Formats: sequence, structure tokens, C-alpha cells
Amino acid sequence: MKFSVNKADFFQSLQKVIGVIPQKTTMPILSNVLLKLENDTLSISGTDLEISITTKCSVFDAEDGGITVQGKRFFDIVRELPEVPITIIADENNVLTLSTDKGTYKLVGEIEDEYPQIGVEEADISFTMSLAKFSRMVEKTSFAVSSDELRTTLMGVLMQLTPNELRMAATDGHRLAKICDLSYRGNEDSTSVILPTKALQLVTKNMDDTGNLQIGVGENHVTFSSGNTKIFSKVIEGKFPNYNRVIPIDNDLKMYVNRELMMSTVKRISIFSSVYTHQVKLALSPSSLIIQAEDAEMGGEAQESIPIDYSGEPLQIGYNGAYIHDILRHLDSEDIIFHLKDSGSAAIIRPSEQQKDEDLMMLIMPIRISDSV
Repeated sequence: MKFSVNKADFFQSLQKVIGVIPQKTTMPILSNVLLKLENDTLSISGTDLEISITTKCSVFDAEDGGITVQGKRFFDIVRELPEVPITIIADENNVLTLSTDKGTYKLVGEIEDEYPQIGVEEADISFTMSLAKFSRMVEKTSFAVSSDELRTTLMGVLMQLTPNELRMAATDGHRLAKICDLSYRGNEDSTSVILPTKALQLVTKNMDDTGNLQIGVGENHVTFSSGNTKIFSKVIEGKFPNYNRVIPIDNDLKMYVNRELMMSTVKRISIFSSVYTHQVKLALSPSSLIIQAEDAEMGGEAQESIPIDYSGEPLQIGYNGAYIHDILRHLDSEDIIFHLKDSGSAAIIRPSEQQKDEDLMMLIMPIRISDSV
């Protein structure tokens, strides 16, 4: 195999693939990237056996062939090269040589046949949506996934396809984030898959900015394609909990508050919360919201009052301050609405104004107010 390539193009392509390479693996070959050249087009691939990425890069002065090479070292070399053309040659002994007018670098590779390939089944459902919209839906939900490896179904984002909308939802059992694309039009069948967050991060970070994203959903995999890049991901097996059961329908109390003001206040007050519970107390009255925290172990307390629009009876309720801050950070309207019932019920948080063809909501479970707060 032999080819020459512009450094900037080659580095950009490698950058898309390197993120899938596992940091630790019992299969050394997974630390490699696969370079395969056919008809003046270079394919660069990487995989961790659950997710694989392939992207294409234009080259010149090419001779077909293939080789795998240690991914991180190869990437580091290319990154540090000056902006000059690169010539790459792989010989019959699987020694890969990078040459520029400044120097020569050699790495020992392996034959391409040793590299694992993930078979891609035919998609049952295929559709196209804007990459910007998909990325927004991922950003508004993925922060709420669980890190508990004993609950693997909660470690991903649920994607539901219905005839009239596309939904994404994520929960860790303490909070829930859900967003709906109301402009989606599917077939008569409904389906759902749980997408690994690593795959979603790779899609939103590395897809070509061509505007559209082609998505194919199969029985146990999903593919994402845009421009020269294709990402294949296995889905997380198991049944996602019925999150609709925890969404209250009778939260009649409404609190309107400025998002930035509440977010900055909660962040300050949370400094004084318990390192174990991160609890902050909200005390609502018709004209103001008092946010308070106290750490009995370390000693110290904080309290601030901010204006709100609220017409209900006085109410005190405790929340995890870190969760509240996270939720507020992922809403993007000037004002937000808390839909409340009482101190023991989940709160629904929505933007005061929804974006066109979108329904975004967050849910947070309360925590019992400790005696010290």
C-alpha cells in the first residue's frame, strides 16, 4: 500500500476515528486503526467491538492495499507533523513508513485480516434528520443517564420512534430528561432502542457538518451516516423502564423563575450543602424563593432569596442541588416553569417557551428535608 495525502485532511479523518479506540483492552488489535486503500480512496476504521467508525479520505499517487497500525501513536505522529504533504508506504513486512520533506517515521503494523469486522444487518427503519436537531436532542438528555453499571439499561439514551414524533429520554432514577421532535413522521409501527452514550458523543462530535444525518435502526444495532463518515453501534439490550409512570399529571402549582438567576444562586448555595446528599431546600412563597443549604458536619450555611411568580400556598421542598443545576443548565429559555404538587412529589421543569416542533421537559425527584436544614 502506498499513498500521499494532505496533512490537514488526513488528521481530520484520523480525529474522527481515534475516539472509538478503547483506552484499555484485552485484545491488543483493538488499539489499532485500519487503513484500507481502494481506487484512490482511503478508508480509516476503528472499533471497540460495540461501536465502529469508518470515514473516507481522498489521497493521491496511490497503490491499493491495507494495514492496521497502533492508533494512538499513529495519531500523535500525524498531529505533530507540519502542514505538508505526507507519503505513507506499507511494505510486505507490515512496516508502515510516514515520510515528509522533514523526516521519516516508521511503525510496525499488522495485516488487515487480523482486524475485527462488525457485520451490519439491514435496517428495519431508516430516516433522515438534521444533525443540528439530533445533536440538540442528545445534549438535552444524555446528561441524565445513570453511571450505575448494575443498571445497564439506564446507562444509555432511549430513542423512541412513533408515527408522529421522535422521542429521546434518559434517567438515572433521580431525574429524567425527555425531548420530543414533533415534526418527525414515521411509519405506522413504533419502535425503541437504547443508545450508548459513547456512540451518541461520537456522532455529535465527529459527523461531517453536511446538515443531514441518515439513521438506520435494526433489531440490535443503529447506524449513523453523514458525508464520508459512518458509525455503527450495537444497542443496549434490555427493557427501558416505563418512565411515563413517574411523570405526574396533577402538578397544579406553578413557579415561574429566571433560569440564569436561579442557576447561579443554586450553584453558590450548593457550596454549603452536604457532600453526601448535596441537599438544598427551596422555600416558596407568593413573592420569593428562599434557597438554603447547611452542612452540619463541616459547619456552615447559606441562604439567598430570589424573586419568583408563584400563587400557591407556601411550600418547602428539598432537592439535590447538583441535579437542579444540571437541569437548569440544559434548558435554554430565559424563564422556566416548575410544575409542583407537594414536598413529596416529583417536580416537572419546562422552558417557559418551547422551540418550534419541540417538547422539552425535565423531572426531578425530591429528597426528604433533613432536620439540620
